[in-house]
Amino acid sequence: MNKKSDLLVVGAGPVGLFTAFYAGMRNLSVTLIDSLPEIGGQPKALYPQKNIFDIPVHPRISGEELTNQLFDQVRRFADTTDIRLEEEVQAVEKQADGSFIVHSSQSSYHVRAVIIAAGNGSFKARKVKLAGADQYEGLGLDYFISDYQQFIGKTVAVCGGGDSALDTALGLRDIADQVYLIHRRDGFRAHEHSVSIAKKANNISFLTPYVPIEIVGNGQHVTGIQLQKGRSDDQVNLEVDQVIMAYGFTSSIGPIKDWGLDLQQNNILVNENMQTSIPGIFAVGDIVSYPGKTKLIVSGFGEAPTAINAAFSYIHPDQLISPVHSSTLFEGE
Repeated sequence: MNKKSDLLVVGAGPVGLFTAFYAGMRNLSVTLIDSLPEIGGQPKALYPQKNIFDIPVHPRISGEELTNQLFDQVRRFADTTDIRLEEEVQAVEKQADGSFIVHSSQSSYHVRAVIIAAGNGSFKARKVKLAGADQYEGLGLDYFISDYQQFIGKTVAVCGGGDSALDTALGLRDIADQVYLIHRRDGFRAHEHSVSIAKKANNISFLTPYVPIEIVGNGQHVTGIQLQKGRSDDQVNLEVDQVIMAYGFTSSIGPIKDWGLDLQQNNILVNENMQTSIPGIFAVGDIVSYPGKTKLIVSGFGEAPTAINAAFSYIHPDQLISPVHSSTLFEGE
């Protein structure tokens, strides 16, 4: 059993990070758990270089920049915030005193309240059965990328026809030397605007209708990809440095669905205080549902203080909640 904390926050995406920060403002200790190997959730893992335009104060900000700035906020309370990565929350047990034992894939935590900020749940890349794919995964074959700088001056093949593929190709256009966008159809499922921008890029070449049939390598790293033209026996051997299979992702709330919470499909139902059907367990962000819910990062930011204040009242029922203003709390800085 690890040390006790006031709160366990599930999910270290943007909303989870801001939730942890606001908990620090209310003088609550936090254990923050995420199944990914790094903080930032989907914006950091899936589109770190893509600009986000609906974050207040920031006319534009990338997923990576947003994560870095949120982490700067959280670090203010580093002494009371314990971040645990590559851990999946599994089961929860409510105790007689109203606290919880939360079991993860690595340990167990005794906490006084829980806030679920798991976004769309844990996500995994859609993988393809392809000759050489297993052998070269991580050796020049990737399913999503978080560090675009590793592709400076490279020739990269991006496979897929949806938003994941177009976002990846556009993220590489100012970094890679050459990008090949490979899709099995002439038409794309991605936003038309993204397709039109990609077609105007000097270093993005469209290869359609082609499907990958084999990843080629030298035993240590990818050296190319073999393609076959749709409805044809014609094949192309394309020499590349890297291959990215950008076929999108599947998501699931995983074991949380077995916690006994009221659910609507994969969404957790909450009341006006962001409390779930189990007192002491709250939820914020894209994972929640209530009348009028809008699934935007900024909506989750707004829900976090409500959930934290409600959790504070649950933990300290004898104390009155008073407003907390950062300009006063950090006065003089």
